[in-house]
Amino acid sequence: MEETAPMKKCLVLLSVCLLGAWARAEVRVFVQDVGGAAWIKYECTAGEVVRAFALNVSVDKGQIVGISDYFRGESQPGNRGYGLFPASFRDHITVVSGTNVIWDVIGYTPLAVVADRPADTLPGLNSSGATLEFGRLWDPNVAAAVPGPVGTLCSLRISERARVTVAANLSRGGVVAADPDMLLAPVFAAALVQPPQITDLSLSEDDLTIRFAGGELEAAPTPAGPWTSTENSSGQYTESVRGGAGKFFRVRSPELRHRL
Repeated sequence: MEETAPMKKCLVLLSVCLLGAWARAEVRVFVQDVGGAAWIKYECTAGEVVRAFALNVSVDKGQIVGISDYFRGESQPGNRGYGLFPASFRDHITVVSGTNVIWDVIGYTPLAVVADRPADTLPGLNSSGATLEFGRLWDPNVAAAVPGPVGTLCSLRISERARVTVAANLSRGGVVAADPDMLLAPVFAAALVQPPQITDLSLSEDDLTIRFAGGELEAAPTPAGPWTSTENSSGQYTESVRGGAGKFFRVRSPELRHRL
């Protein structure tokens, strides 16, 4: 039976509406500077649920030197997170008995293993890029354990001020929906991140000038401390060194001081 012109118009309109609906199923994955660290966060904008993230994170200067603030294990009511890291689970996790798992073991991190896919895996820590894998395990019958629409995946420490970018690692699936019939539209956003650091030292006659960024300057008589605040977070500090004892300086971010 040949389609009439009005029917064709209806089909075209229906197709446009469906495409528009898919386009609104957007998941944002973005970098945020929090206390001088690069926090990798996500936001679901249309009620969709993400099963897993496979991401490439890169810096345009310096190196990624550490990873922390990631969740471990099964997502449960009141304690939800992406705590299943496929390669690291294989290499470091042992199932004790039944479904009992000890998650808090050394080496269990979201860092992907280069040997698994050498052509599409960034080197990792102490390099300019790392590939990260985050999966989520939860009981589908427990509504309170279902992943939330917003959250933090991890934080990365970097060696110097840099633009941190995040993108999908497509060979590992990128951003995967919990519903296999749902098409996600991931959107990625980079950020400039300034870690706490001393950027310059200069000596003029008897005055030492320190330029720094990312927090408040602290001083100590030895590298082991005790560290005391100079109460200066302006980015520049000057002190006379005439006849004074040796000192050590460091920059402490407000976020780190708050945690302690």
